[in-house]
Amino acid sequence: MRWRVNKKRGLLRAIFEEGVRTIFKLYFTLLHRIRVEGHERLPRDVDKLIVISNHASLLDGIILWTYIDIDLKILVNRVRARELLLRPFMQNRYTVQIDTMNPYSLKGIIEEVNRGIALLVFPEGRITGTGNLMKIYEGTGFVAYKTGARILPVHLGNTYETIYSKKRKGRKVFAPITLTIGEVRAPIDVERFQPRDRKREAARAIYEMLCEMFYEAHYRPSTLGREFMRICKEQGKKTLFKDATGAQVSYRKGLMGALVLGRKFSAFPVSNIGVFLPNLVATALLIFGLEIYRKVPVLLNYSSGPGALKHAMDLADLEVIVTSRTFLERIKVQPSLFEGKQVVYVEDLRRTIGVADRIGGILKAVFPGTLTRIDPGQHRETAVILFTSGSEGVPKGVCLSHDNIIANIWQSLSRIDVGGGDYFLNALPMFHSFGLTVGTILPVFAGARSFLYVSPLHYRIVPEIAYDEGCTILMGTNTFLSGYGRKAHPYDFHGMRYIFCGAEALSDTVFERYAKVFGIRVMSGYGVTECAPVVCMNSALEHEYGTVGKVLPGIEYKLMPVAGIDNKEGRSGRLFVKGRNIMKGYLKNEAANRKYLVEDEGWYDTGDIVEVDESGFVKIVGRLKRFSKISGEMISLTAVEEALSGLFGERKETAIMAVSDERKGEKLVLVTNSKEADLKKARERLRERGLPDLASPREIAYMREIPKLGTGKVDYVKLGEFLLKENGR
Repeated sequence: MRWRVNKKRGLLRAIFEEGVRTIFKLYFTLLHRIRVEGHERLPRDVDKLIVISNHASLLDGIILWTYIDIDLKILVNRVRARELLLRPFMQNRYTVQIDTMNPYSLKGIIEEVNRGIALLVFPEGRITGTGNLMKIYEGTGFVAYKTGARILPVHLGNTYETIYSKKRKGRKVFAPITLTIGEVRAPIDVERFQPRDRKREAARAIYEMLCEMFYEAHYRPSTLGREFMRICKEQGKKTLFKDATGAQVSYRKGLMGALVLGRKFSAFPVSNIGVFLPNLVATALLIFGLEIYRKVPVLLNYSSGPGALKHAMDLADLEVIVTSRTFLERIKVQPSLFEGKQVVYVEDLRRTIGVADRIGGILKAVFPGTLTRIDPGQHRETAVILFTSGSEGVPKGVCLSHDNIIANIWQSLSRIDVGGGDYFLNALPMFHSFGLTVGTILPVFAGARSFLYVSPLHYRIVPEIAYDEGCTILMGTNTFLSGYGRKAHPYDFHGMRYIFCGAEALSDTVFERYAKVFGIRVMSGYGVTECAPVVCMNSALEHEYGTVGKVLPGIEYKLMPVAGIDNKEGRSGRLFVKGRNIMKGYLKNEAANRKYLVEDEGWYDTGDIVEVDESGFVKIVGRLKRFSKISGEMISLTAVEEALSGLFGERKETAIMAVSDERKGEKLVLVTNSKEADLKKARERLRERGLPDLASPREIAYMREIPKLGTGKVDYVKLGEFLLKENGR
């Protein structure tokens, strides 16, 4: 039963159309094993409707016309429609032509929709050359909000792999295709915006829908081990990982290596395995091997100090630790730290791997048996245990499930233009959620390759690797990016497409240096370990400097008012988030888990105060714990730090702490390694940035080196201890 039957259409035409659809369905079924999901969501009674889809091949319009049970007209480019080979397909009763060079041609499109024509639009206006979403033309948004039409978003999966796409290498005759049909959306409402901004905001709304459809189409309940095996088989001989020792593996060899390592540790009668290793190929394969054999890697922060390490090992009930003698010597950690544990050194482990193990790995790669099976609920089991930075207290153990990490990867990939041709440079340690999820696991899902480097602190070496290897994507914290920017040659980042900054605020100094010296825009994001970790991110398609981008698809958020902080008509407050990417819970912390799971009904309290503008871009105001109450007014210490960044020299650092004050309750102290620091100069800078006089530091404390965590964040616990010692408090 068709959604709208044209009674004037003759019987012969109806028979012809159904016959053509049958032929197309036969072709797509036999050659592309097409899978259609969400067919029941097709609307049956809508006056005005616009269907939007991503556009990756010449087949896209035919697929949608064949399977979407609606009388559609496809919007096509008039210039393209005149091309000899395309003319039969683009000049007929099933298409509506538009002259993209003539803005008045939109008037005719609007009239078509207002007459009740269901219109199929590819908002990108062209076939993608990358496989990812490209820029969205504002014309689609203009038609949508002017007509008040409802929107039906759909996603075509894997058509980029077919011979009808613009992919340069690896196109397939029999590439499988998926069609995911979304829920019908309400008409786009942009009335709250100024008239000059409505087209832009409507186009952004269209983009958001397509991103959400990408996430919905790609996410499937699974496990990291199963996905790693599937992807490695698909990618075959492509390079997977490489490191500074010269080790390099393809996806195929990486799978065999992971199977060998995982099988070795499957013999231990414990579920948790401690991993105390730097970024190496062996480390990544060990983690994936443990996932395949259903062990839980507990990634230990080797920069956190003996006390925090012992706390982490006790919290996770670790009996088995994997480490390296060479690594322990290099970071000056005594083996006695692991007293009472069974320590497996990779040097010894390597010698125990023989021919039989390698043959076993090959056989398991070909005949995986139960390793690829997923039991009910297994995707919700703990996949990895990480530890919070401890910048404000004792590190907490965070249990992330397979579901958490896989969901967050697809949420991130829905926004960023990353594909199989990219080369990641990951110097962020894997014990950090940014370095693990985004730097190590996400490239695997994207079919890309990664260079794993042992330390983000080698400021001269990291840019040199980027140059030698021709890396295209770099991730780092503001601190690390600042170090690379000072040491790098202007040509070191010549092949870099994207640089992402997370874990701490991106400073003006770093952003401007990369833009002016290297010609690269650094894009800032925001996340927390408990969210696996990405919550917001800027991208090439949607970027707003001074913000951390928009909340990712599949993540709900709400803002709760905070006493003493202006909520700006509901646009500012304490950020709570909910979604598949939010952690299972804290390890052995029933009080915190009860609040998160029961009292807050699954909403995770980030503890951060944010401001969300009308377009949805998020600006971090500061952590609630990093606010000081001075003379009754709440002052963000983070905002003060950001304003003073680079004031006393590019290589000089500043941190702001609050101490008790008899007269005003609290006062701010500027902690710095610059002997040229001056309170008057600081006050003038803060006034320039619009901060009140109450935000001006009253004292300066000199510190030769600002203490840092392994992630590059300031260690505020040690700073507090320093100030207590200095002032005798």
